Amino acid sequence: MNLKANVKPLALLDEGSEGVVVDVIGGRGAMRNLLALGIVPGIKIKVLGNRGGTLLVLINGSKFVIGRGLAMKVIVHAK
Repeated sequence: MNLKANVKPLALLDEGSEGVVVDVIGGRGAMRNLLALGIVPGIKIKVLGNRGGTLLVLINGSKFVIGRGLAMKVIVHAK
């Protein structure tokens, strides 16, 4: 089984898709913003909406809107 086949940026997941964060890339500002939202390696994340320039995601029962640029820095293993 090739695990790398299902590893991609959060921004590329379809609506309704779930995954587990495996890595977060970016500078200090991006890392700080993602950490404030609770987006860290090992956390489960679900994409509720992926339209236009933003994503609506569900993390630990809370909904957040994330810009596409920031979502490209979150690497997930899609289920």
